[in-house]
Amino acid sequence: MKDRAKLIDTAKNYIIAYLLLSAVFLMFKAVVYEPDITLRSLISRFGSASENAEVSAGSVKKPVRTSSSIPMFILVTDEHSTRHTVKYDDNEDISHYAVKYDNDEKNRMFSLFSSALGEALGSSKDPEPISADEWKQALGGSGVFFDYLYPQPLSTIAVGLGTEITENLSSDIARRLFLGNVDGNLLLYYISEDSGTIYRCETASGFASLLSKIKEFPMGNAKFAFELHDEYENLDPYFIFSGESTKIREVSAANPLRNGLPDEEALTELLNLFEINSRIASQHPEGTDGSVVYVENGRSLRIDMAGKMLFSVTGKNGIVIPKSSDNLTITDCISMCSQIVENSIGQVSGEGEIGLTSIKNLSFPSSCSISFGYFIGGIPVTFPNGVYAANFQINGGAITRAEFRLREYTYSGDTTSAIPEKMAVAIVKSKGGEPILTYGDQNDGVTCTWIIN
Repeated sequence: MKDRAKLIDTAKNYIIAYLLLSAVFLMFKAVVYEPDITLRSLISRFGSASENAEVSAGSVKKPVRTSSSIPMFILVTDEHSTRHTVKYDDNEDISHYAVKYDNDEKNRMFSLFSSALGEALGSSKDPEPISADEWKQALGGSGVFFDYLYPQPLSTIAVGLGTEITENLSSDIARRLFLGNVDGNLLLYYISEDSGTIYRCETASGFASLLSKIKEFPMGNAKFAFELHDEYENLDPYFIFSGESTKIREVSAANPLRNGLPDEEALTELLNLFEINSRIASQHPEGTDGSVVYVENGRSLRIDMAGKMLFSVTGKNGIVIPKSSDNLTITDCISMCSQIVENSIGQVSGEGEIGLTSIKNLSFPSSCSISFGYFIGGIPVTFPNGVYAANFQINGGAITRAEFRLREYTYSGDTTSAIPEKMAVAIVKSKGGEPILTYGDQNDGVTCTWIIN
């Protein structure tokens, strides 16, 4: 009996010790910031979503369009002539097949050519400057032309394609790239956005496998503006006349905060995303519409019920960006900002996707500005006065300010049409520039419209 009583006392002591340790752990967890928490439930907790919706911790998040996503425009050239060279002003024997507005076809095309682009970026040798005539000559031969519309760091494109950029291209940024052929070898061409210089790079890949995929496409009648000679001399020379219909899906827009703030759990996760501890942060209402600002340790997040958020810091309390190497790179900065975008406004944007649209001060990643915009079905969304979906200010290698515009986009089920491509070109023919088809979000409605880039 004594042994049994002793065993019971020992068991009680273990249980008490276990409960004590559990209490300490839970207390520690309650007051310490948990950096791995994400907005897994935010999409179901904004005012537009069901209050009772359940999202498990393992739920897959809505994919977000980033700088590594597909280009805005893709053009495939098949040189049918047996000649080794074709002058760009003698294009009877070449076929351009282009896609600008059909997002499904664009995705299909990029799935065929993305591996070749990744291989080219990952094996490129030293870039060699070439003339505009040599570039146009290359565009007249078999190959694939990629236009991202918004200039992208080549290093970030490479990362998105599952490869690493070669050192000689790591600091360059480009909007337009071309995979071409010289004597059976795959060459990478691109226009540097910094200097406007056109470069050609040899690669370690052959052209044969890419050519076989090019041959899968039908004859096309697309044209570059420069191929039409003086008729469009004021137009951007690399504007593509695709000949596609400009009928696209009709879209409506709403403010995800229209029915109020997300619930307590979702707010906690949102604040954690900006390294603000919700349990010790002070909360201050602003105005009479329910807007509120949270402040903790020199960081603040203002949630405006009009559909805006503002993160800012005082002193040196910014969100430090992790470095992938000894020195901070622009890819590190884009990756960090993309994660924040994905786990905040990207989760409540409905049919809207979010992609990189601007980088300022690219040469100094520790002090730069990075902006993102909305896209719907591969078509950019524009706001009055050039407003972005998100804008980040980085100073001293840390995010010190970030502004967000929250929008939720929904397909109405109908279609809408802008004026045809050639008519849009005719309107700007004398002034020049580049017409871009967009969804214009005017707050009171979304229209299909052309802007001049």
